[in-house]
Amino acid sequence: MTIARALPCLALLTLFGSTQAHAQVSSQDLDRALFNPILASIVKIEAVTEAGGYSLGSAVAVKPGLFVSSCHVTAKAVSISIQYQGLRWAVTGQRANLERDLCLLEAPRLSDVVPVQRGRSSDLRVGDGLAAIGYTFGAGLATQAGTVRALHPVGGGTVIQSATYFNSGASGGGLFTLDGRLVGILTFRLKGAEAYYFSIPVDWIDAELARTDGFQPIAPLAATPPFWAQPPERLPFFMRAATLQARNQWPEVVSLTETWAQAEADNAEPWFIRGQALVKLDQRLAAVDAYEHAVALNPRLAPAWFQLGEAQFQLGKLDAVRRSVKQLEALDPELAADLRLRSSIQP
Repeated sequence: MTIARALPCLALLTLFGSTQAHAQVSSQDLDRALFNPILASIVKIEAVTEAGGYSLGSAVAVKPGLFVSSCHVTAKAVSISIQYQGLRWAVTGQRANLERDLCLLEAPRLSDVVPVQRGRSSDLRVGDGLAAIGYTFGAGLATQAGTVRALHPVGGGTVIQSATYFNSGASGGGLFTLDGRLVGILTFRLKGAEAYYFSIPVDWIDAELARTDGFQPIAPLAATPPFWAQPPERLPFFMRAATLQARNQWPEVVSLTETWAQAEADNAEPWFIRGQALVKLDQRLAAVDAYEHAVALNPRLAPAWFQLGEAQFQLGKLDAVRRSVKQLEALDPELAADLRLRSSIQP
């Protein structure tokens, strides 16, 4: 019998490095009185395949008798069970959105499992504290705390890049704000100098719950890859950029971000990534211009203000650095202090 602990892992470099000094959030910082009831709403799922193997994953209660998980966990299943309070409970139906890697599971006999409260991924900001909860390695339930590292607009939602560790078996688990609201479903990770973790947005769950078509009997799903597993030319721009960064192909990153910025004119991210690539190419004047575009499109993008200030300092533009520090003080005081220290700017 083959056991697959479901968590896709793509060998790519993460988009944002570790130079930004965001406040660290640990599991000890979580309000246990708030999170302990949430743990009872996260369940382990076992998907048995036609060949006799099985995949282990996690799922989150979103309505009485309804659980959301990742389709890559259940894609080959001929039967799915939920392990809850030491017993196995049958999943009777499934409704899939394969492109978004989001599956709703119907388990009427578990209608007493309390659904989690849902937030909005659009309310998140870089640096916000988060908690990832899932059955790591398909064993015990694990909670890992971290922060938002980046927010990637994809398909009418925002894919959340975080520093909240999760591993095999946690796919389909929940990503929560520190006040206990579900904002994402743990889905995949990219590996490079550091491994960062990606969750699909809660907004997509709301869209799936609003569908009126029925649930299908449990059977293998169509072999349709999700958005994050497409051929390179069809991957989201942020994942294409990550591939080029992993290879230190900085001129290609600059070229890609030009196309990206044209395709997504309101998105600050291509300008931010462009600035990083131009710094690598020692083109700091052009990098400053790119970072300024980024903060004009998203004035709350603290890492862009930080790296703008660094580039301004390297060009000797101390008055401009002071303006960047002032902007950061309102967004992320720790980043502001770090930039002030690096540039020797006095308070």
